[in-house]
Amino acid sequence: MGIFKARHLLIPAVALAVSACNFGGSKPKAPTGQVVATVGGHEITVRQLNAELNGAAPVAPAAQKEQKRAALNFMIERTVLADEARKQGIDKDPDFILLSQRAMDTLLAQQLQAKVAAAVPAITLDEATRFENANPNIFAERKIFEVDQIRMNQPSDRAILAKLQPLKTLDEVVNLLTESKIPFQRGTSTIDAVGQNPKLIDAIVALPPQEVFVFPAGNQIMINQVKSARTEPFTGDAANKYAMNVLRLERTQTAVQRQMAAILAKAKSTIVVSKDYAPAKAAPTPAAATTAKTGG
Repeated sequence: MGIFKARHLLIPAVALAVSACNFGGSKPKAPTGQVVATVGGHEITVRQLNAELNGAAPVAPAAQKEQKRAALNFMIERTVLADEARKQGIDKDPDFILLSQRAMDTLLAQQLQAKVAAAVPAITLDEATRFENANPNIFAERKIFEVDQIRMNQPSDRAILAKLQPLKTLDEVVNLLTESKIPFQRGTSTIDAVGQNPKLIDAIVALPPQEVFVFPAGNQIMINQVKSARTEPFTGDAANKYAMNVLRLERTQTAVQRQMAAILAKAKSTIVVSKDYAPAKAAPTPAAATTAKTGG
């Protein structure tokens, strides 16, 4: 089942075969139409199978049938084991009920965000063109930087980041990290403007020669010094599609964040939290403290 990269259940070594399974008694008829399998009294439909495959890694056309078989086999296994869990009363267990409610609430919140995202207006070619013109370092004058780079994990001691700020060369950075006994890797890398935040690229272009710059990447920090740069224009249909995707993502994120914030703000008056879990009160500002003491 290596083709179907889904979660897998811990089951005995012999998996259930995808076939017209006979679980005892007379052999059931093979399902037809929109039903791809029956498990006891349950039907598994084409729509359910397609939903199971949603988000799975794409495979070659020749392997798609095997991918569907693997996904269906997984669904059959899950259905059989879930039925057995119900027979044993696990669905009535308080811990299961808590987990089920959390999963349901999470899915509902995700579907709400997906509904907002689906309603976002499409990006026009004119908007994409304006974005390309406003960001020449990514498009018409696309920059590709060859950099000397140090990679390190985000430090637990945040003071290290402050110590990095005044450093001017990577050798100085190496000395600091070595003295602080912080593991790191040094090598060369390429930063292509395509795929990067436009503000980051503009900031790199504006740096003085040989200036060290730092940016986060997941749970790591990249400390860089530009060795060389070249220009390779990025234009045409590919550039238009890229610009539209960037703008679509930005517009969707903005719309979702705005609407989620509005919903949360509207619900704020209905929320009551135990005093033991209420947010800590902010410390008074010096001016407020002085006013309180003087009674002014």
